[in-house]
Amino acid sequence: MRVLFTTFPWHSHHFPMVPIEQACLAAGHEVRVASTPALQPIAAASGLPFVPVGRDVNLAALSNDRSRAAWHRQERWPQDWPIHPELLNDDQFAMIENLGRMQAVMADAMLDDLLEYARAWRPDLVVHDAVTLAGPVVASALGIPSVSHLWGTPGPQRIEMRRFGSEPIPEYAALYERVGAPLRAEPTAWLDPCAPGTRYEIGPTCRQVRYVPYNGPGVMPLWPLEPRRGTRICVTWGATSTALRGDSVLDLVSQCIRAATSMADEVVVAVTDRAVEGLKPVLADDRVRLATNLPLHLFMGTCDLVVHHGGAGTSLTAALAGVPQLAITARPEPSVNGARLAAAGAAQHFLTHEVPAGEDGVRLLRGEIAELMGFPGYRSAARELAQGILAQPTPAATVAELESVARGGQLLPSAVPLVHH
Repeated sequence: MRVLFTTFPWHSHHFPMVPIEQACLAAGHEVRVASTPALQPIAAASGLPFVPVGRDVNLAALSNDRSRAAWHRQERWPQDWPIHPELLNDDQFAMIENLGRMQAVMADAMLDDLLEYARAWRPDLVVHDAVTLAGPVVASALGIPSVSHLWGTPGPQRIEMRRFGSEPIPEYAALYERVGAPLRAEPTAWLDPCAPGTRYEIGPTCRQVRYVPYNGPGVMPLWPLEPRRGTRICVTWGATSTALRGDSVLDLVSQCIRAATSMADEVVVAVTDRAVEGLKPVLADDRVRLATNLPLHLFMGTCDLVVHHGGAGTSLTAALAGVPQLAITARPEPSVNGARLAAAGAAQHFLTHEVPAGEDGVRLLRGEIAELMGFPGYRSAARELAQGILAQPTPAATVAELESVARGGQLLPSAVPLVHH
């Protein structure tokens, strides 16, 4: 079987697909990962064959232009809005459709080359990130099945469809028209790596796959294996958040580090190289251990708590490790992660603007850290999330589902159990 994986060039959407890509390779199938050239070093570091297609687009600039800047500073949206879109107002729908138009721009930049390569290579199946809109267009043009791979945030969040319904936004429909392919309103199947304790049901064409953390390559240090000097908190702010918002997040990260160092014996600060310069005053504390470019899963299980921005990769890595979480989110999509983790009893969730500036914010964060570390119910709920994740079929077992889709255009009958490793 030949499987063409494709995602827009953002590591937080490529990383969740790496385990199933590697599983397909290990099962003897041919795999290609296609995206614009910006993803090449990230894909190459994961050991996967990469195909550069199209041209790069400045996603940070697109995300922060005047029409989309409000997405990064929202009030709380209605509870469970991904599965109850009727609760959203017109302004919120307009924001979502604006994101769909942004992804259509990304798809437009890669579509022609992706289709040209696919016609030459002739894959049996296209597996695409759920918001990488060029993937289903190419699958439709070739007349082959497509599988939409979610990135770990609960719910499908169909930003390419009007009000999450059956009508595409014009920019998405135009991609099909451009290549003369019939519109594909639904993928052949879905893969969902979200934790069972936080996910939303999608339907019979969706299969859950166990979340296996891939947070990028890295060199394993010895300190996670050594005895701890006491309590350990991780403070991490994802590369996506830093790339999209730049230095504007550093004041909040500094508050989190200050609060954590007053409550724990050791604080592991996992941030990008770019963020280190702006955090130097708080990184000088003797209790801080700086961990740049170190994959979270290599040390997450040694922590008592993680404080983070609500990204799907961080949330799921902590959930798999059974670690309580304090999620402080800005955009509605990661806010779904925070809200669902809190509803499961494994986290506390705040929006960024709910944390006051200065010392008032540090005091608030100290109180939340004390609650999360002092009440054993959070740790118990976090361990339940971990058990739920481990009960799901592995990527290796899920390859059989992809084989079935490629062969006959449908998933295996649900009555046929998959082997859990």
